[in-house]
Amino acid sequence: MYNPFKQIPILMLFVVFAGISMPSLAQTTPASSATTPDQALQTPAGKFIQDLGDKAISIIADKSLTQAQRSSKYEGLLQDAFNLPAIGHFVLGRAWNTATPQQQDDFIKLFSRSVIKIYGERLSFYSGESFHVKGVRNESDKDYIVSSEIGHPGGAQPTTIDWRVRQDNGKTAILDVSVEGVSQSITQRDEYADILQRNNGNIDALLNLMRQRLQNPAPGQPSSSP
Repeated sequence: MYNPFKQIPILMLFVVFAGISMPSLAQTTPASSATTPDQALQTPAGKFIQDLGDKAISIIADKSLTQAQRSSKYEGLLQDAFNLPAIGHFVLGRAWNTATPQQQDDFIKLFSRSVIKIYGERLSFYSGESFHVKGVRNESDKDYIVSSEIGHPGGAQPTTIDWRVRQDNGKTAILDVSVEGVSQSITQRDEYADILQRNNGNIDALLNLMRQRLQNPAPGQPSSSP
């Protein structure tokens, strides 16, 4: 059976801004109507997301790159577009407040490496997708929801992705991503909460599991160093 989630390249993964408390995309009510695709690309938020998608697909599709070169390029792309420390803070949830400074630092480093690893593993699923921004709606004076679609070869149904984008102090950043109505960040947060619950809140147990996952390579890839 066709699975659109397995066919989405690096665009689909969980990202959410954790510096403030924000509702997921599925819980929000738009403050204004979406624009047309042409109008959306004239907005800073719409152009930001379209440029990100174009760059991501260009990296994935470039067969002249070695795996190391490709990893370096998409890692730079992610670091520039997403606030990984803030995302990590969010997905750790309440446990962040009970973690020691060293545990917080270790978690952020492991989480950032985990995100990069997951993106890398999904690169192998790329098979000619296209990416198009479809509209933008205003959520506040700083926040925008950018609606987009990933088109799949063979006439499969497009995958819809909504991006919450914040423009603040001259910086544009992705705050949250919803794939087919599912917030990837909330899913990740729930997974970590379940792991912590099963280990009586032991953050070191979560950190050790994250290290183990990083050491398990994707098919055909070398393992990551601890």
